[in-house]
Amino acid sequence: MMDKQYAIAVTLIILGLGVNQAGNSDSFLNGLGIGIIAMGTMWVAIRLIKELKKNEVKVS
Repeated sequence: MMDKQYAIAVTLIILGLGVNQAGNSDSFLNGLGIGIIAMGTMWVAIRLIKELKKNEVKVS
């Protein structure tokens, strides 16, 4: 089952894409969209790194 945090992060990324496309001439909306996309992407990256560290297999 999909974790709720991943669903929220993907929703943020999609929201950022929508805001970025809505404000073609407005630089504020373009920056806001890029910022929202960056936040969602960083959220997913941090979660993936934590999962990989938690499930790290030690071979000795």
